[in-house]
Amino acid sequence: MKNQWRLVGALVIALVIIVFAILNVEPVRVNFGVAAVHWPLILVIVITLILGVVIAVLMATVNESKERSAHAKAITAAQAKIDKLMAENKSLTLRLNNKGKQTRHVAEPTATPVKK
Repeated sequence: MKNQWRLVGALVIALVIIVFAILNVEPVRVNFGVAAVHWPLILVIVITLILGVVIAVLMATVNESKERSAHAKAITAAQAKIDKLMAENKSLTLRLNNKGKQTRHVAEPTATPVKK
């Protein structure tokens, strides 16, 4: 549902831009610093729109890449901590089992051979 509203919003914005561009078709002067050209305003609007979209996509990609990298580092750190805790658990379990065996041997009375 959320994506449907985004699609509807994007279509409305695109329609407004298209109508605005079609209504402004007279040529305008565009100055690039070194050279100046006369282009139809519709072309200037469309090029500006495309550049804006490209910049927005690049910024989103950079942010997503940073988040993905941070997430991967967090997962690696968490896995290392899990491995350490598992090793510690195994060591403690082994110590506990060995201590139980030692206690049983000490607690059991020693059998003395009976002479007949």
